[in-house]
Amino acid sequence: MNDKEYEELALEIIDMLGVAFHFAGAKSEYIKKLIDIYIDEIDNMLDNEEFTQAVIITIINSIKIKYPQYFE
Repeated sequence: MNDKEYEELALEIIDMLGVAFHFAGAKSEYIKKLIDIYIDEIDNMLDNEEFTQAVIITIINSIKIKYPQYFE
Protein backbone atom coordinates (compact mmCIF):
# COMPACT_ATOMS: atom_id res chain seq x y z
CA MET A 1 0.00 0.00 0.00
CA ASN A 2 1.16 3.51 -0.68
CA ASP A 3 0.77 6.50 1.65
CA LYS A 4 -2.43 7.70 -0.01
CA GLU A 5 -4.05 4.28 0.41
CA TYR A 6 -3.07 4.24 4.10
CA GLU A 7 -4.58 7.70 4.57
CA GLU A 8 -7.82 6.61 2.89
CA LEU A 9 -7.95 3.49 5.03
CA ALA A 10 -7.38 5.56 8.18
CA LEU A 11 -10.29 7.84 7.25
CA GLU A 12 -12.54 4.83 6.66
CA ILE A 13 -11.57 3.41 10.05
CA ILE A 14 -12.40 6.73 11.73
CA ASP A 15 -15.77 6.70 9.97
CA MET A 16 -16.42 3.16 11.24
CA LEU A 17 -15.47 4.25 14.74
CA GLY A 18 -18.04 7.04 14.48
CA VAL A 19 -20.63 4.44 13.48
CA ALA A 20 -19.62 2.29 16.46
CA PHE A 21 -20.17 5.26 18.78
CA HIS A 22 -23.53 5.93 17.15
CA PHE A 23 -24.67 2.38 17.86
CA ALA A 24 -23.23 2.66 21.38
CA GLY A 25 -25.73 5.44 21.98
CA ALA A 26 -23.57 8.53 21.48
CA LYS A 27 -25.28 11.83 20.87
CA SER A 28 -24.47 12.77 17.28
CA GLU A 29 -23.06 16.18 18.18
CA TYR A 30 -20.37 14.51 20.34
CA ILE A 31 -19.16 11.75 18.02
CA LYS A 32 -16.09 13.69 16.83
CA LYS A 33 -15.17 14.50 20.45
CA LEU A 34 -15.62 10.83 21.40
CA ILE A 35 -13.30 9.78 18.57
CA ASP A 36 -10.65 12.14 19.97
CA ILE A 37 -11.19 10.66 23.45
CA TYR A 38 -10.90 7.16 21.97
CA ILE A 39 -7.57 8.05 20.34
CA ASP A 40 -6.31 9.38 23.69
CA GLU A 41 -7.38 6.12 25.35
CA ILE A 42 -5.43 4.11 22.77
CA ASP A 43 -2.37 6.28 23.38
CA ASN A 44 -2.63 5.36 27.07
CA MET A 45 -2.68 1.62 26.38
CA LEU A 46 0.33 -0.50 27.11
CA ASP A 47 2.50 -1.00 24.03
CA ASN A 48 2.54 -4.76 24.45
CA GLU A 49 -1.23 -5.09 24.79
CA GLU A 50 -2.83 -6.94 21.90
CA PHE A 51 -5.35 -4.83 19.96
CA THR A 52 -8.48 -6.90 19.31
CA GLN A 53 -12.19 -6.35 18.78
CA ALA A 54 -12.71 -7.10 22.46
CA VAL A 55 -10.27 -4.32 23.39
CA ILE A 56 -12.11 -1.87 21.11
CA ILE A 57 -15.41 -2.78 22.77
CA THR A 58 -13.86 -2.42 26.22
CA ILE A 59 -12.50 1.03 25.36
CA ILE A 60 -15.87 2.21 24.04
CA ASN A 61 -17.64 0.85 27.13
CA SER A 62 -15.16 2.56 29.45
CA ILE A 63 -15.67 5.83 27.58
CA LYS A 64 -19.44 5.44 28.07
CA ILE A 65 -18.84 5.11 31.80
CA LYS A 66 -16.35 8.01 32.03
CA TYR A 67 -18.35 10.39 29.82
CA PRO A 68 -22.05 9.56 30.20
CA GLN A 69 -23.00 13.14 29.26
CA TYR A 70 -22.05 12.36 25.64
CA PHE A 71 -24.48 9.43 25.39
CA GLU A 72 -28.26 9.09 25.32
